[in-house]
Amino acid sequence: MRIEPTVSGGLKLVPANDLDWYVLLKVGIDAEYDLASELAGLMDEDAMWDEIVMPELADEFSKQRSVVRNQVMEAKQAALEVGEEAEIVIDPEQAESWYGVFNQARLGLEQKYKFGQGDDREPDDIENIKERDAYYRTRFYSYVQESLLDFVMSRS
Repeated sequence: MRIEPTVSGGLKLVPANDLDWYVLLKVGIDAEYDLASELAGLMDEDAMWDEIVMPELADEFSKQRSVVRNQVMEAKQAALEVGEEAEIVIDPEQAESWYGVFNQARLGLEQKYKFGQGDDREPDDIENIKERDAYYRTRFYSYVQESLLDFVMSRS
């Protein structure tokens, strides 16, 4: 997959093969992690997080996932119809949604598989294929987040 900044201040993802599409489609599934509840567990009970903040946060996370899923599905459909390479352009207005979804997905996988910050394991040492696949996806998600910060969000 090619990842390139655009002249208009966005970021372009250009899937090159079925594996790239798999990863882009998988981010929506990986992002189903209930980050709002996880964050609620870290808050002081007196903060009324459960009643006020968590529902709004959960709604925002859901909206972010919808933006990303819709954009990926539209691009995938266009690729199937045309039979050529398709691209996904993340405009500055969509960057927060994409960043949020990659963050939800990455945090969910890290929680599920107990990956840590700066996890320096060699992927070949991970015997479980699902875990190794998740490890590679967390690395990819982090890379796209860094690219969004560097090329899109730092310009706002």
